[in-house]
Amino acid sequence: MKCPKCEYNNTDESRFCSHCGTRFETSEDISEVPTMTRQTPIEDFTPGSIFAERYQIIEELGIGGMGTVYKALDTTINEKVALKLIKPEIASNKSTIERFQNELKYARKVSHKNVCRMYHLSKDNNSHYIVMEYVPGENLKSMIRMTKQLSVNASVNIAKQVCEGLAEAHRLGVVHRDLKPSNIMIDREGNARIMDFGIARSLETDGVTGPGLMVGTPEYMSPEQVEGKRADQCSDIYSLGIILFEMVAGKVPFEGKTPISVALKHKKEIPQNPRKINNQIPDSLSSTILKCLEKKKEKRFQSVEELLEELTRIEKRLPTTESKIPKRKPITSREITVRFNLKKLFLPAFVLVAVIILVTVGWNFLSKEAGAVPLEDMVRVAVITFQNQTGDSNYDYLQEAIPNLLITSLEQNKYIRVTTWERMRDLLKQMEKEDVRVIDRDLGFELCRQEGVDAIVLGSFVKAEKTFATDVKVLDVETKNLIKSTSSRGEGVDSILNKQIDELSREISRGIGLSERKARPPKVQIADVTTTSMEAYNYFLRGRDDFEKYYYSDARRFLEKAVELDPEFALAHLYLSRTYGFLGDRTKLDESIERFKKHSKKVTGKDGMYVKAILASMDEEDKDREKYLKILQEMSKRYPEEKRVHFELGLHYMGREMNDEAEAELKKAIELDPKYGYALNQLAYLYSYQNDFERALEHFHRYASVSPGDANPFDSMGEMY
Repeated sequence: MKCPKCEYNNTDESRFCSHCGTRFETSEDISEVPTMTRQTPIEDFTPGSIFAERYQIIEELGIGGMGTVYKALDTTINEKVALKLIKPEIASNKSTIERFQNELKYARKVSHKNVCRMYHLSKDNNSHYIVMEYVPGENLKSMIRMTKQLSVNASVNIAKQVCEGLAEAHRLGVVHRDLKPSNIMIDREGNARIMDFGIARSLETDGVTGPGLMVGTPEYMSPEQVEGKRADQCSDIYSLGIILFEMVAGKVPFEGKTPISVALKHKKEIPQNPRKINNQIPDSLSSTILKCLEKKKEKRFQSVEELLEELTRIEKRLPTTESKIPKRKPITSREITVRFNLKKLFLPAFVLVAVIILVTVGWNFLSKEAGAVPLEDMVRVAVITFQNQTGDSNYDYLQEAIPNLLITSLEQNKYIRVTTWERMRDLLKQMEKEDVRVIDRDLGFELCRQEGVDAIVLGSFVKAEKTFATDVKVLDVETKNLIKSTSSRGEGVDSILNKQIDELSREISRGIGLSERKARPPKVQIADVTTTSMEAYNYFLRGRDDFEKYYYSDARRFLEKAVELDPEFALAHLYLSRTYGFLGDRTKLDESIERFKKHSKKVTGKDGMYVKAILASMDEEDKDREKYLKILQEMSKRYPEEKRVHFELGLHYMGREMNDEAEAELKKAIELDPKYGYALNQLAYLYSYQNDFERALEHFHRYASVSPGDANPFDSMGEMY
């Protein structure tokens, strides 16, 4: 029998989940639900439906002991929230609901970066629900399941963050009482967020919990909770000790077939030293874990601040290692579950040709041609977010700027196959992590493993007076071993463009195993093919980001500033052209296209081919139409992961009524990015042109289900009808 809460496979005769303690409902249990709740109409919680005249359901996030949690859009404030629908057998008890309300008054006072905010408890048509902060990410239990056991470094880091959140709650007199991995979310930036404060205590009264509902989860309950005694901050410390044990060992210290058997082990059995399971755990950490798990409260850490201090000391002593990268293994394809997020495109007729074609030019604008090196012989590299260690948030933009510049520089080497920033963002969307701004080490490794990348580049930058220094580390994705460490420094932030990127790219090329000949520096320096002004590059990044979010007016302002600072900044002119097109400014569009043409002469490689395709598309003669098609076909062979190439081919084939070819190319684009709105929109229209209204409608409905509040899919359906 599969547990509806944690999906653990239990024996058929089990009445409780041996993994999380959830009681399985039987026909007898169902008969005990009060008549009032049985007569209550079942709410429609399908994606796109409206609940309580305010919350538009996006998707179901999970099912727990209290009820079902949904991701929803609060249409009043236009923000995503988590909505927990409380089970009828719990909500039907008036005293329980009253305790919820009282406890939430205290829980709402806990405001901390490591605590998920609780907003309010409400009722709609006899359905009680709690509205909470929505935290995009993964819960810790899922992470442990996926990785089997976390690294010591990651485990200590997460435990420290949980300590910080608990410290604030305990300071306000709020005890969690049901701390467990499934109640800890790891958000997009890698921050641990504790959820469900105040809920467990609301259930702590005899006879009100409903049949079989336990306060706390057996595997994480302290001995005093097992005995029915009042939980305090030392109880939370015990539960955190269990969680820390599970992170580093891959399993909890006490397991059993029933919740009672597990509970008794908490009272009577001494936990195993986690080092016997994982010998990579330092003695100091195993001792800390075992101290958290002392049966008597007075022998444990007496505050989370005390535990936090010890974890900080342990973290400072954790070792680092270096080794060489092993021989690469062949890259295999990976099937991706398709989810859709359509953004309909409305364009004036006079910009259709120019802007649609300009859309094809992506983030990594000025790269060196890949030549005839077979794809399988190229080293696959990815660059993730750099850490700002200057202490000045004004330099946060370099966290993204440096990786983008390194990608552009590395792409000039035909022996390196770089995973673009756009591709990383597409993968994040597929993981439901599109809101992530910072790709940290752990998330970077996860993305690289999915994509079959060989080496990952990460780093940091610091500032001492006028000197900027950039530190880079290259790690093998498969083993996580360090294979190259290098740094570069220069005077002023512009030295990153004028000196450091070129030096670092050369050292990275050597570090991934390229020979001296293959790793030789490119003929064109990064500043020559982008911009010499870091300020202009900063404005460009902000403009590009707003453009991708459809904030065209804001994008225009930033991009105009970028080209004002550097009139020869070709990539900024390109995005500015696209922006003018979407804003319907014909005069500015034509002027910007001419400036782009003027300054795009240096462009080679992949983007040089894009430029040739753009120029060919602007001439209506048949010979240039064929030239445009041939360029795109060649690009699809050389750069099979460029979704925009497949999209453009699909559009071109649609215009020539080559429907089979159009469908194939649009599907390739969607396979690369299941949330690629432009491609999904065109594919839906392609089906409607072929009178295949069922498939067209399917795409529009998928769009509506994942884009609450957006009228475009309904407009599209109206057009089709």
